[in-house]
Amino acid sequence: MYCGRIGAAAVQGTGRPTMEDTYSIDVASKGSDPSFFGVFDGHGGIAVAEMLKKEFWSTYKKCLSGSADVVKSTIAAYLEFDKLTLAQPKGLFGSLRERGIGGSRCGSTAATVVLLSLPDGTQKLVAANVGDARVVLSRDSKALQLSFDHKPNVEDERKRIEAKNPTPRKPLVVNIDGTWRVGGLLALSRAFGDAYLKDWSDGKVDGARGGFGLTAEPSVMVETLSNDDELIVLGTDGIFEKISNQEVVDICLSSRGTSSPEAIAKSLIQLAQQRGVTDDISVIVVFLRQEATS
Repeated sequence: MYCGRIGAAAVQGTGRPTMEDTYSIDVASKGSDPSFFGVFDGHGGIAVAEMLKKEFWSTYKKCLSGSADVVKSTIAAYLEFDKLTLAQPKGLFGSLRERGIGGSRCGSTAATVVLLSLPDGTQKLVAANVGDARVVLSRDSKALQLSFDHKPNVEDERKRIEAKNPTPRKPLVVNIDGTWRVGGLLALSRAFGDAYLKDWSDGKVDGARGGFGLTAEPSVMVETLSNDDELIVLGTDGIFEKISNQEVVDICLSSRGTSSPEAIAKSLIQLAQQRGVTDDISVIVVFLRQEATS
């Protein structure tokens, strides 16, 4: 699948003690192969986000190759990989340590895009996400969000979480100092990792049931690309905290003739920080049309 120019940038937030954002890019070497882009926003440590960066595309690609249904394959890949993030530590004393890569409170959001060239000549974009990282497509200069912000206060998400609640008189989704959180702890309703809020069943005695309704099942959207589609932006939530989807698209389009995609990604981060964002930020800018190289 041909892509035009591609650029990315990641910056540690001024209000963060460590950098927990990262990204991954794997551009196809042959036109028939898929290309992959992903941004990952870690919390409680970088371990889950780093694992996604290094290993997720391998798992995802295998799932895609085994099925013609890209939606089912994408969901299967996310859920299969999440099981790895919840694994018990290995070694002689692994069973005595808390479950989960990086610890039971380590997790990550994800937003990914796969670009596919099909035998009939059509080109497909498969966007998926868990958490509040976003995928935005520019179609005829209009921003189209291809992801869903998984927040606990979103009504469908709240209902799904509360359906798992063993004690309905005590809600699982609560407001803490103005932020809605699952169990009063996590400001996301879907994420990789976070074993302390997850169900699992792998034959071990500490298998959990009920949990807090947290899941890594992604929202998935599939689009057939055309000449009206100009670019894709993937970003962790920090970039969209102070910049709207349309403004992101407008900045990218207005700068494409004079700046590299990497420079554009950096300018988006700088603008977010100028407007007061203190979070870590990762951004990938992908121009789809060859004429965007002018």
